[in-house]
Amino acid sequence: MVADRPVHIVIFRRNLLRARVLVSVAVAATIALGATGCEFMSPAQTTEIKQITDGVNVTTGKIDVRNAVLISDDGESARFVGTIVNNAERDDITLSIEVGGDTQTVEVPANTHVDLAQTTGATAQGSAEDQGSSTQGTTAGTGTDVVFDQADAKPGALVKVYFSYSGAEGVSASVPVLTSAQEEYATLAPTGSPEPTSEVTLPVETPESTPTETPSGN
Repeated sequence: MVADRPVHIVIFRRNLLRARVLVSVAVAATIALGATGCEFMSPAQTTEIKQITDGVNVTTGKIDVRNAVLISDDGESARFVGTIVNNAERDDITLSIEVGGDTQTVEVPANTHVDLAQTTGATAQGSAEDQGSSTQGTTAGTGTDVVFDQADAKPGALVKVYFSYSGAEGVSASVPVLTSAQEEYATLAPTGSPEPTSEVTLPVETPESTPTETPSGN
């Protein structure tokens, strides 16, 4: 029996070493799984596309609205600024833009983009990754002026703007209100029409008539 002890000791040591290896593998697998789970829970920053423009982007049907902002200095009237892209190859689209119950329309030909009140400094086309040099492959159309007289658009606020056209489900977006204090929007704030001045009618003074003296007879 004494002679069998070294054999049992060797077997025991081998089993102990094997157990340690299995435990190490299990721990390593757990750590790797935890790290993988973190990667799934936290998306890589390189895949996150951030909007680098002042305004917001929204899509309804074949229409893309890019870098939509409202420009207002008085908090009442506001000019809509942005790029409207019609991705339809054949259909011209009349887009309705509604702010505070007031609705304006913009004609956008097929496969065309129009810049609304666009200036050189205000890049309404959005990021280069999103738009490209020709604005999503569309050609440039004739822009127009879209002004809302009663927008109730206080500078610094977000205003609900509703975009819709026939044949597509409308969509709303919270559009930021900026002022003409920024250089690229310096000439875009709508100017209110001056209030009419009431005419003041002054009374016309008539000269008092001098009584005529009748000569008395002798």
